[in-house]
Order: sequence, then structure tokens, then C-alpha cells
Amino acid sequence: MTEEKKRSTLIEIINRAEKFCSGVEKALQDVAPIAEDKELRGKLGLCRAQMAYLRKLDDPGINNPLVRDGFRHLIIAMMWVAFYARTAIDFKLYRMLLTIEATFTYILMEEIPKYSRNGHGSHPHE
Repeated sequence: MTEEKKRSTLIEIINRAEKFCSGVEKALQDVAPIAEDKELRGKLGLCRAQMAYLRKLDDPGINNPLVRDGFRHLIIAMMWVAFYARTAIDFKLYRMLLTIEATFTYILMEEIPKYSRNGHGSHPHE
């Protein structure tokens, strides 16, 4: 996968994360109040803040540690959203979350050999 393709995939992840959050908010309108509503709203706010942060980065590539960290925080927050909203979301929304996480993991796995701390360097006992 080329760097340009990775960047466009990361942008697509952000767009899907936006759809996920909007879908959860819409689903919450059709259910009884959730016990952890305060926590859920906080995590939704964190998701929105992370998406805004990622959109503003000068270097949106996967080689930027701030991008990797930002996406990690976004995905973890989305997992918490899915947990708190478990009675409201449907399988389609949950599958969207799984697809987002899997896509990001795939991009990371392609990059791991490039970093000396992740196996590219030689083993100290070799």
C-alpha cells in the first residue's frame, strides 16, 4: 500500500468514525435513558475531539507518531462508546467499529518492520 493510499485510508477511517458517532447519537434517541449516559456522552465528546485533532495535523501519515497515537485514542474511545451504548446500537454500527479497528491495525502491521524497535533491527543475541 502506498503512502498516499494509507493517508486516504486514514481519512476514510475518520469519516467512518464520524458516521459511527452520529449513528450512536441517532440510536440513543430511540431508546430509554442509559445508566452510564454521562460516561457515554464524555466518550462521544472525546471521539469528536480526537477526530478534530487528527484532521488538523500537518503530517497526517502513519509514520507520524502523533497520528498513530491519535488514532489509538480515537479507537479506544469508540470502543467505550460501543460498550456504554450496547443496548442502543445495532450490529451494523458495531461492525463499522470492528472494520475501523481492523483497517487501522492492518495499516500498522504493514509499518511495523520499518521501526527498529519492532523487529527491523537485529536481535542482540544474533
